[in-house]
Amino acid sequence: MISFKVLTEEDLALIHEKSLEILEHTGIVVKSRLILERMGDAGCKVDYDAWSLKIPADIVTKALNSSPKSFTLGGLNPDYHLSLGTGHSYLTTDGQGCFVADLESGQRRESTMQDVADSAIIADALDYIDMYWPLVCAADVAPEVRTLRELATIYRYTGKHVQSDVFTPAEVPYFMQLLETILGDRRQVMEKKIFSVVCCSVTPLKYEEKMMEACIELAQYAVPINILPMPIAGATAPASLLSTVLLNNVEVLGALTIFQVFSPGAPIIYGSSSSILDMKTGLFAVGAPEEGLLNAACAEMARYYGLPAFASGLASDAKEPGIQAALEKMASGITPWLAGADILGGAGMMETCQCLYFEQLVIDEEIFGFIKRIREGIRGGGDYIFSDLIKEVGAGGHFLSQKSTRRLLRQGEHYIPGLISREPYEIWENSPKKDLRALARDRVVKILKDRQREYLEPAVIAELEKIMQSAEKELCP
Repeated sequence: MISFKVLTEEDLALIHEKSLEILEHTGIVVKSRLILERMGDAGCKVDYDAWSLKIPADIVTKALNSSPKSFTLGGLNPDYHLSLGTGHSYLTTDGQGCFVADLESGQRRESTMQDVADSAIIADALDYIDMYWPLVCAADVAPEVRTLRELATIYRYTGKHVQSDVFTPAEVPYFMQLLETILGDRRQVMEKKIFSVVCCSVTPLKYEEKMMEACIELAQYAVPINILPMPIAGATAPASLLSTVLLNNVEVLGALTIFQVFSPGAPIIYGSSSSILDMKTGLFAVGAPEEGLLNAACAEMARYYGLPAFASGLASDAKEPGIQAALEKMASGITPWLAGADILGGAGMMETCQCLYFEQLVIDEEIFGFIKRIREGIRGGGDYIFSDLIKEVGAGGHFLSQKSTRRLLRQGEHYIPGLISREPYEIWENSPKKDLRALARDRVVKILKDRQREYLEPAVIAELEKIMQSAEKELCP
């Protein structure tokens, strides 16, 4: 297994030291009296006028010690139980885009609930995608219940673990009802962990109070929380990459401490979705090589604390699939993967994580296949050094017919592409693989046409609809 380090041991320790210093002396801001009162009772310094919270180092340390170092993310399909913190790594889709390149017309448009369903079906069918983060939002659904309806739809079409967002505490009872209806009871929800939630900070050093309060309630039910800062080097973070990692770390530790004070032992994922500001355009450049470096460094900080790590990657600023997208996705994806992130997020999205191209999901699976094989490295030792076989075959022979060749191919010694072409020119010229994007699109069409499996029984779907209607009556104006 190949791995590399972006940060030195000295830098890891320095980031930790400076993070504790910032949390204790500068603090963070969250406009929640609930949070400030509880943290004040726990020994933090609170300023209600400024909504600021200063957290002593010993409280942060206690919170880190109470955070689980490993846990499992479940799925409705038992083949997709993901063991975090155990050395295994997984790929997820990107999340929460607003646009889709229409599969029929190719035109860019706002995303809908049908797009959520279709992308869940495709992700469920792709072998290398291990969990599903709603790639796009359903703009045709009332925003107050959007994530609830998305979740109810997604569980119909994927057996993989689902990660999503919860924006207000008022949504939480409906999320729990939904999960309990699917699994049978609250104990199953807490044990199987088929759902995790994303909690984003407002860089620098702020948090959205309603999202934080919603996550606090979910933490009571052992719902894993992916704390996901998105500092932009040169804009919402210093231009220094090391300082951007520092800011990401401060925001993760601040939120982690809050969640652990409210619910000691709550499962936390150390997240990062950092990159740089493109100084020519003023845009968040997710396809930059620095994104891979930043998120690899944050994955190393997660490992420094013994926490499971989520790192963004496979990202691109290209406006459509093509050469730029492939270059950026490989560059931003391989570094956090080699750094050992437990979860790599990013598959499927283009245009700075705003627009879903369905065919890009298939292309990204191929890119990830290359990245995964590179990380596996060269298998060493006596079982793989076929010196006797070389002597036996001798000069001028070949190894194609050897049993070891067949065995090793079955074991994955050579990566076998599922999309790209290695055909001779004369065959390639008239092959479907001449246009990889069109081939990927054809595979998407076939998946959507042939895919028949649903994971929820009709009676469960009907019960979920009753929950959604109750939520609409209470939450929608």
